[in-house]
Amino acid sequence: MDEPIAGPDARVTALAEKEGLGGWRMAAANVKGGFRKRWGDDRLHLYENGLVVTAADGGEWVRRWDSTAAVLQHLVTINGGAYRDATYTLIGRDGAALSVGRGGNGLFRRDLDRLGATSHTRGPYIVLEGQWGPEIQQGVTAVQWPLALERLRRGETLDFGPMSLDLAGVREGKYSASWAEIGDLHRYDGKIGFLGTDGRALRPQASVYRMPNAYLFMALVNQLKA
Repeated sequence: MDEPIAGPDARVTALAEKEGLGGWRMAAANVKGGFRKRWGDDRLHLYENGLVVTAADGGEWVRRWDSTAAVLQHLVTINGGAYRDATYTLIGRDGAALSVGRGGNGLFRRDLDRLGATSHTRGPYIVLEGQWGPEIQQGVTAVQWPLALERLRRGETLDFGPMSLDLAGVREGKYSASWAEIGDLHRYDGKIGFLGTDGRALRPQASVYRMPNAYLFMALVNQLKA
């Protein structure tokens, strides 16, 4: 569709300023209509320090990267092409979870409970996820990066759902790999795994949609295996 998506209105601008979200980056919307598709009235406004999501029924949600404990992504393609599901779930430090995007998030209630969510709201089916989705992950990663490194230096283990890592290596259940064994990250079929220094696949692996803060995990792996 060639029709541009309007920038933030006065209400959204006021919300963003109140929460200190910084400069506006982009807008995304839902799609409605059949043959002649057009933008709907739901909106996601991306800012430097967070986002504002509004729904046509009056719903409003504001999230800052530094108040987000975890972000998860569920991306499912049709034969490796167009997305069928493309949903991002943000879990606040207050326990409030918000899912935005198309399709399901792949999570059960017990999954959200384990991640500290005390409530869950299914937000609008916003598209253009290839633009705003990575920005969410990168924003949360940038905020959490310094503390993650400090915790590792103190000898702590960082949990990322089914996988965890520390200064010794990576673990998934009964499987583990040391940093000396790991040659590179290996992303395939919606999973994160590893290739050994000999190029062979190593066993620690997990589905991305089950991993909170997957971008932070991958950034730490690249730092520690270097």
